[in-house]
Amino acid sequence: MSFCQEVKRELCRVEPKKLHCREAMLYGVMRLSRTFPAEPVVFKSENKGFADRYAQELAVFGTLVEVQSDLRRIKGDQPVYTVCVPDTHQRALLARHFCLDTPGLHPPFVERGCCCAAFFRGIFLAFGSVTNPEREYHLELNALNPMLAEELFLLGQTAGIRFKTTRRKGNEILYLKESEQIEDFLTFLGATRSALRVMDVKVIKDVRNKVNRTTNCVTANLKKTVSASGSQIQDILYIEEHRGLSWLDEDLRELAQLRVENEDLSLRELADRLSTPLSRSGVNHRLRRISEAAARLREEEARRHPTEEVEDESGS
Repeated sequence: MSFCQEVKRELCRVEPKKLHCREAMLYGVMRLSRTFPAEPVVFKSENKGFADRYAQELAVFGTLVEVQSDLRRIKGDQPVYTVCVPDTHQRALLARHFCLDTPGLHPPFVERGCCCAAFFRGIFLAFGSVTNPEREYHLELNALNPMLAEELFLLGQTAGIRFKTTRRKGNEILYLKESEQIEDFLTFLGATRSALRVMDVKVIKDVRNKVNRTTNCVTANLKKTVSASGSQIQDILYIEEHRGLSWLDEDLRELAQLRVENEDLSLRELADRLSTPLSRSGVNHRLRRISEAAARLREEEARRHPTEEVEDESGS
Protein backbone atom coordinates (compact mmCIF):
# COMPACT_ATOMS: atom_id res chain seq x y z
CA MET A 1 0.00 0.00 0.00
CA SER A 2 1.36 3.41 -0.97
CA PHE A 3 1.74 6.25 1.52
CA CYS A 4 -1.09 8.13 -0.21
CA GLN A 5 -3.40 5.12 0.21
CA GLU A 6 -2.44 4.87 3.88
CA VAL A 7 -3.30 8.53 4.41
CA LYS A 8 -6.67 8.15 2.71
CA ARG A 9 -7.44 4.99 4.65
CA GLU A 10 -6.76 6.89 7.88
CA LEU A 11 -8.97 9.80 6.79
CA CYS A 12 -11.82 7.44 5.91
CA ARG A 13 -11.92 6.46 9.58
CA VAL A 14 -12.47 10.04 10.70
CA GLU A 15 -16.12 10.37 11.74
CA PRO A 16 -17.62 13.88 11.60
CA LYS A 17 -19.66 14.33 14.76
CA LYS A 18 -22.14 16.88 13.44
CA LEU A 19 -24.39 17.04 10.40
CA HIS A 20 -22.92 20.32 9.17
CA CYS A 21 -19.44 18.71 9.04
CA ARG A 22 -20.83 15.77 7.04
CA GLU A 23 -22.45 18.21 4.65
CA ALA A 24 -19.18 20.14 4.32
CA MET A 25 -17.35 16.98 3.24
CA LEU A 26 -20.08 16.10 0.71
CA TYR A 27 -20.13 19.68 -0.53
CA GLY A 28 -16.37 19.78 -1.14
CA VAL A 29 -16.51 16.80 -3.50
CA MET A 30 -19.63 17.95 -5.36
CA ARG A 31 -18.36 21.52 -5.66
CA LEU A 32 -15.14 20.36 -7.36
CA SER A 33 -16.76 17.64 -9.48
CA ARG A 34 -16.27 18.12 -13.23
CA THR A 35 -19.52 16.40 -14.16
CA PHE A 36 -22.01 16.65 -11.30
CA PRO A 37 -24.90 17.58 -11.27
CA ALA A 38 -25.22 17.81 -15.04
CA GLU A 39 -24.19 14.15 -15.30
CA PRO A 40 -24.62 11.21 -12.89
CA VAL A 41 -20.92 10.84 -12.03
CA VAL A 42 -19.89 12.64 -8.84
CA PHE A 43 -16.26 11.45 -8.84
CA LYS A 44 -14.00 8.54 -9.72
CA SER A 45 -11.37 7.10 -7.42
CA GLU A 46 -9.19 4.06 -6.81
CA ASN A 47 -10.10 4.41 -3.14
CA LYS A 48 -13.00 2.00 -2.61
CA GLY A 49 -13.25 2.88 1.07
CA PHE A 50 -14.01 6.51 0.32
CA ALA A 51 -16.31 5.67 -2.59
CA ASP A 52 -18.44 3.50 -0.27
CA ARG A 53 -18.23 6.05 2.55
CA TYR A 54 -19.36 8.89 0.29
CA ALA A 55 -22.25 6.83 -1.04
CA GLN A 56 -23.38 6.09 2.53
CA GLU A 57 -23.26 9.78 3.47
CA LEU A 58 -25.31 10.75 0.42
CA ALA A 59 -27.85 8.06 1.25
CA VAL A 60 -28.68 10.01 4.42
CA PHE A 61 -30.42 12.51 2.13
CA GLY A 62 -32.56 9.73 0.68
CA THR A 63 -30.42 9.65 -2.45
CA LEU A 64 -30.04 6.51 -4.50
CA VAL A 65 -26.31 6.16 -5.10
CA GLU A 66 -24.43 3.62 -7.19
CA VAL A 67 -20.78 2.68 -6.78
CA GLN A 68 -19.53 1.09 -9.96
CA SER A 69 -16.16 -0.60 -10.45
CA ASP A 70 -14.51 -0.84 -13.84
CA LEU A 71 -11.89 -3.59 -13.80
CA ARG A 72 -10.79 -2.58 -17.28
CA ARG A 73 -9.51 0.72 -15.89
CA ILE A 74 -6.72 0.15 -13.43
CA LYS A 75 -4.98 2.96 -11.57
CA GLY A 76 -1.86 1.51 -10.05
CA ASP A 77 -2.91 -1.88 -8.73
CA GLN A 78 -6.48 -0.78 -7.97
CA PRO A 79 -9.62 -0.70 -10.13
CA VAL A 80 -11.32 2.64 -10.54
CA TYR A 81 -14.58 3.14 -8.61
CA THR A 82 -17.23 5.56 -9.83
CA VAL A 83 -19.80 7.16 -7.53
CA CYS A 84 -23.00 7.98 -9.44
CA VAL A 85 -26.41 9.49 -8.74
CA PRO A 86 -28.45 8.15 -11.70
CA ASP A 87 -31.75 9.93 -10.99
CA THR A 88 -32.01 13.40 -12.58
CA HIS A 89 -34.54 14.65 -10.02
CA GLN A 90 -32.33 13.63 -7.08
CA ARG A 91 -29.33 15.37 -8.65
CA ALA A 92 -31.39 18.53 -8.96
CA LEU A 93 -32.41 18.31 -5.28
CA LEU A 94 -28.78 17.88 -4.23
CA ALA A 95 -27.71 20.77 -6.45
CA ARG A 96 -30.32 23.01 -4.84
CA HIS A 97 -29.48 21.93 -1.28
CA PHE A 98 -25.72 22.40 -1.77
CA CYS A 99 -26.06 25.58 -3.88
CA LEU A 100 -24.08 24.08 -6.74
CA ASP A 101 -25.63 26.44 -9.28
CA THR A 102 -23.90 29.44 -7.72
CA PRO A 103 -20.29 30.15 -8.76
CA GLY A 104 -17.53 29.77 -6.24
CA LEU A 105 -17.82 28.49 -2.68
CA HIS A 106 -20.94 28.84 -0.57
CA PRO A 107 -19.68 30.30 2.77
CA PRO A 108 -22.16 28.59 5.14
CA PHE A 109 -20.66 25.20 4.29
CA VAL A 110 -17.07 26.19 5.16
CA GLU A 111 -17.19 29.05 7.65
CA ARG A 112 -16.75 26.90 10.79
CA GLY A 113 -13.28 25.56 11.49
CA CYS A 114 -14.52 21.98 11.82
CA CYS A 115 -16.48 22.28 8.57
CA CYS A 116 -13.46 23.75 6.78
CA ALA A 117 -11.43 20.69 7.82
CA ALA A 118 -14.19 18.31 6.68
CA PHE A 119 -14.51 20.23 3.41
CA PHE A 120 -10.80 19.89 2.62
CA ARG A 121 -10.85 16.26 3.79
CA GLY A 122 -13.46 15.41 1.16
CA ILE A 123 -11.52 17.26 -1.54
CA PHE A 124 -8.27 15.50 -0.67
CA LEU A 125 -9.92 12.07 -0.57
CA ALA A 126 -11.52 12.56 -3.98
CA PHE A 127 -9.08 14.82 -5.82
CA GLY A 128 -5.84 14.87 -3.82
CA SER A 129 -2.58 12.97 -3.61
CA VAL A 130 0.58 12.93 -1.53
CA THR A 131 3.92 11.32 -2.35
CA ASN A 132 5.95 9.07 -0.10
CA PRO A 133 7.96 11.46 2.12
CA GLU A 134 10.98 9.16 1.87
CA ARG A 135 11.22 10.18 -1.81
CA GLU A 136 10.07 13.80 -1.71
CA TYR A 137 7.66 16.15 0.00
CA HIS A 138 4.72 16.87 -2.29
CA LEU A 139 0.97 17.11 -1.69
CA GLU A 140 -1.53 18.44 -4.18
CA LEU A 141 -5.23 19.07 -4.80
CA ASN A 142 -6.93 19.36 -8.19
CA ALA A 143 -8.81 22.66 -7.88
CA LEU A 144 -10.86 22.39 -11.12
CA ASN A 145 -10.77 26.03 -12.30
CA PRO A 146 -8.98 29.33 -11.55
CA MET A 147 -11.82 30.82 -9.51
CA LEU A 148 -12.14 27.82 -7.21
CA ALA A 149 -8.34 27.57 -6.98
CA GLU A 150 -8.16 31.15 -5.70
CA GLU A 151 -10.98 30.58 -3.19
CA LEU A 152 -9.40 27.37 -1.92
CA PHE A 153 -6.07 29.16 -1.65
CA LEU A 154 -7.62 31.91 0.50
CA LEU A 155 -9.62 29.40 2.56
CA GLY A 156 -6.44 27.46 3.21
CA GLN A 157 -4.74 30.62 4.46
CA THR A 158 -7.46 31.08 7.10
CA ALA A 159 -6.52 27.61 8.40
CA GLY A 160 -2.79 28.41 8.34
CA ILE A 161 -2.10 26.37 5.20
CA ARG A 162 -0.09 28.25 2.58
CA PHE A 163 -0.75 26.51 -0.71
CA LYS A 164 1.14 27.28 -3.88
CA THR A 165 -0.61 27.16 -7.24
CA THR A 166 0.27 25.95 -10.71
CA ARG A 167 -1.46 24.87 -13.90
CA ARG A 168 -0.93 21.41 -15.40
CA LYS A 169 -2.66 20.00 -18.49
CA GLY A 170 -5.51 22.48 -18.16
CA ASN A 171 -6.01 21.78 -14.45
CA GLU A 172 -5.55 24.24 -11.61
CA ILE A 173 -3.37 22.61 -8.95
CA LEU A 174 -2.83 23.61 -5.33
CA TYR A 175 0.26 22.04 -3.82
CA LEU A 176 2.57 21.94 -0.79
CA LYS A 177 6.30 21.18 -1.03
CA GLU A 178 7.48 21.79 2.54
CA SER A 179 7.36 18.97 5.06
CA GLU A 180 6.07 21.24 7.86
CA GLN A 181 3.17 22.44 5.70
CA ILE A 182 2.27 18.88 4.72
CA GLU A 183 2.40 17.82 8.38
CA ASP A 184 0.12 20.71 9.35
CA PHE A 185 -2.35 20.00 6.55
CA LEU A 186 -2.58 16.27 7.31
CA THR A 187 -3.09 17.08 11.00
CA PHE A 188 -5.77 19.61 10.04
CA LEU A 189 -7.59 16.94 8.02
CA GLY A 190 -7.38 14.45 10.90
CA ALA A 191 -4.57 12.19 9.61
CA THR A 192 -2.38 12.61 12.69
CA ARG A 193 -0.60 9.25 12.33
CA SER A 194 0.36 10.08 8.76
CA ALA A 195 1.58 13.52 9.86
CA LEU A 196 3.79 11.85 12.49
CA ARG A 197 5.14 9.55 9.78
CA VAL A 198 6.22 12.59 7.75
CA MET A 199 7.88 14.04 10.88
CA ASP A 200 9.74 10.78 11.55
CA VAL A 201 10.99 10.57 7.97
CA LYS A 202 12.20 14.17 8.13
CA VAL A 203 14.15 13.50 11.35
CA ILE A 204 15.78 10.41 9.82
CA LYS A 205 16.65 12.37 6.66
CA ASP A 206 18.16 15.22 8.69
CA VAL A 207 20.28 12.80 10.75
CA ARG A 208 21.40 10.93 7.63
CA ASN A 209 22.32 14.18 5.87
CA LYS A 210 24.27 15.37 8.92
CA VAL A 211 26.17 12.07 9.08
CA ASN A 212 26.93 12.26 5.37
CA ARG A 213 28.18 15.84 5.65
CA THR A 214 30.36 14.91 8.62
CA THR A 215 31.72 11.83 6.84
CA ASN A 216 32.47 13.81 3.68
CA CYS A 217 34.23 16.48 5.73
CA VAL A 218 36.33 13.90 7.60
CA THR A 219 37.18 12.12 4.34
CA ALA A 220 38.18 15.38 2.67
CA ASN A 221 40.36 16.35 5.63
CA LEU A 222 41.96 12.90 5.67
CA LYS A 223 42.76 13.09 1.95
CA LYS A 224 44.18 16.55 2.46
CA THR A 225 46.31 15.30 5.39
CA VAL A 226 47.59 12.27 3.45
CA SER A 227 48.40 14.40 0.40
CA ALA A 228 50.30 16.97 2.44
CA SER A 229 51.99 14.21 4.43
CA GLY A 230 53.20 12.48 1.26
CA SER A 231 54.85 15.66 -0.01
CA GLN A 232 56.47 16.29 3.37
CA ILE A 233 57.84 12.74 3.58
CA GLN A 234 59.33 13.01 0.09
CA ASP A 235 61.19 16.14 1.16
CA ILE A 236 62.44 14.49 4.35
CA LEU A 237 63.59 11.34 2.53
CA TYR A 238 65.39 13.46 -0.07
CA ILE A 239 67.27 15.28 2.69
CA GLU A 240 68.07 12.01 4.45
CA GLU A 241 69.44 10.46 1.25
CA HIS A 242 71.62 13.40 0.21
CA ARG A 243 72.71 14.92 3.52
CA GLY A 244 71.24 12.94 6.40
CA LEU A 245 68.78 14.32 8.91
CA SER A 246 71.66 15.74 10.93
CA TRP A 247 71.91 18.36 8.18
CA LEU A 248 68.65 19.85 9.45
CA ASP A 249 68.50 22.31 12.29
CA GLU A 250 68.19 20.61 15.64
CA ASP A 251 64.63 21.76 16.26
CA LEU A 252 63.51 20.12 12.96
CA ARG A 253 65.09 16.66 13.30
CA GLU A 254 62.64 15.13 15.77
CA LEU A 255 59.63 16.37 13.77
CA ALA A 256 61.12 15.03 10.50
CA GLN A 257 61.61 11.57 12.02
CA LEU A 258 58.13 11.62 13.55
CA ARG A 259 56.52 12.56 10.24
CA VAL A 260 58.26 9.73 8.35
CA GLU A 261 57.17 7.18 10.94
CA ASN A 262 53.55 8.45 11.12
CA GLU A 263 52.26 9.31 7.67
CA ASP A 264 48.58 9.50 8.67
CA LEU A 265 48.89 11.82 11.67
CA SER A 266 47.38 15.28 11.51
CA LEU A 267 49.34 18.39 12.48
CA ARG A 268 47.58 18.45 15.84
CA GLU A 269 48.50 14.82 16.53
CA LEU A 270 52.12 15.45 15.52
CA ALA A 271 52.26 18.42 17.87
CA ASP A 272 51.06 16.30 20.79
CA ARG A 273 53.75 13.61 20.21
CA LEU A 274 56.75 15.91 20.21
CA SER A 275 58.95 15.79 23.31
CA THR A 276 58.34 19.52 23.62
CA PRO A 277 54.70 19.98 22.53
CA LEU A 278 53.98 22.68 19.98
CA SER A 279 50.84 24.29 18.65
CA ARG A 280 49.39 23.16 15.35
CA SER A 281 50.65 26.30 13.66
CA GLY A 282 54.11 25.71 15.17
CA VAL A 283 54.29 22.23 13.62
CA ASN A 284 53.09 23.61 10.29
CA HIS A 285 55.79 26.28 10.39
CA ARG A 286 58.57 23.73 11.07
CA LEU A 287 57.33 21.43 8.27
CA ARG A 288 57.39 24.40 5.92
CA ARG A 289 61.01 25.06 6.95
CA ILE A 290 61.86 21.42 6.18
CA SER A 291 60.25 21.75 2.71
CA GLU A 292 62.20 24.97 2.09
CA ALA A 293 65.41 23.24 3.15
CA ALA A 294 64.67 20.36 0.73
CA ALA A 295 64.04 22.85 -2.08
CA ARG A 296 67.41 24.56 -1.42
CA LEU A 297 69.14 21.19 -1.40
CA ARG A 298 67.57 20.22 -4.73
CA GLU A 299 68.74 23.49 -6.25
CA GLU A 300 72.26 22.89 -4.96
CA GLU A 301 72.29 19.35 -6.35
CA ALA A 302 71.01 20.61 -9.70
CA ARG A 303 73.81 23.23 -9.91
CA ARG A 304 76.43 20.71 -8.79
CA HIS A 305 75.56 18.03 -11.36
CA PRO A 306 74.03 19.77 -14.40
CA THR A 307 75.83 17.50 -16.93
CA GLU A 308 74.33 14.32 -15.44
CA GLU A 309 70.86 15.52 -16.25
CA VAL A 310 71.88 16.41 -19.84
CA GLU A 311 73.58 13.01 -20.33
CA ASP A 312 70.53 11.19 -18.97
CA GLU A 313 68.29 13.05 -21.36
CA SER A 314 70.53 12.42 -24.40
CA GLY A 315 71.02 8.79 -23.42
CA SER A 316 67.33 8.21 -23.24
